[in-house]
Amino acid sequence: MKWQFERLWQRWNDTVKFFLWGLTMALVCFLLYRLIVNDDTTHLVPLSESGRDSLMAVGLPTGVSDTLVRYDAFDVHFNSEQGIANCTVYELVINELDGTIERADQFAQDPGVKGCPEPADYAGCGMDRGHLVPAADLKWNETAMRQSFLLTNVGPMHKALNEGGWSKLEEKVREWTDRDSALLVFSGPVIGNGDTTLASGRVRVPSAYYKIIMAPCVRPQRVIAFIYPNGYSDGRLREYAVSVDEVEQRTGLDFFPTLPQAEQERLESRVNLEAWTN
Repeated sequence: MKWQFERLWQRWNDTVKFFLWGLTMALVCFLLYRLIVNDDTTHLVPLSESGRDSLMAVGLPTGVSDTLVRYDAFDVHFNSEQGIANCTVYELVINELDGTIERADQFAQDPGVKGCPEPADYAGCGMDRGHLVPAADLKWNETAMRQSFLLTNVGPMHKALNEGGWSKLEEKVREWTDRDSALLVFSGPVIGNGDTTLASGRVRVPSAYYKIIMAPCVRPQRVIAFIYPNGYSDGRLREYAVSVDEVEQRTGLDFFPTLPQAEQERLESRVNLEAWTN
């Protein structure tokens, strides 16, 4: 009888041990799944130089004035007829966020670019010279900081936008870069038929500005876009989040043209702000 009891006890003890071992393994597998598979922000794939250049390509409508200017840290598609860029694009990576270069604050003409405004074109206009590529993102390189103040990278922007929602969105881009390792950022004006020019007649005043942000290293890749009216904005992202398709419709530009059509549709047709803010 005693022998049978000890045998039953041993069998029960082995069963409990096996159950606890199985439960532990299941928990470990679940945590690994959440860490490696189900969390986009930790599943990062390095971006090759050719891959980056491909994603930074922008398609322009036929007949639109466009001069591609390649600076040290960003590109400008400049419209010499309107005195403002069609689009600027740059890559911001995590190790560039801790730069210590001081802000330049000296706006200047780029004499090598046809149609580039002069500082005098903005004099007395009552509007800010708003950066398309933010100077604060270029603190890691003195030349890049100085180039950001060339007027190819500037547009007439109401102070309420420049110091409000636009500035807060730029801060968000830096936060997202810190999380996602690297971002591609596209910015530019939304020009309407009724938009005016500055007094000099050389610079168009946009009715709005857009910004498109892509996280190219996370899997799956994600994109978000914003259009801010050129005036007061309260800075709340949801109020101004749009699809890339909407930016394309309002500007005539074509973003990510080298991606397969199915991938373009996935990235450009939706407004998936939750994937960025969660």
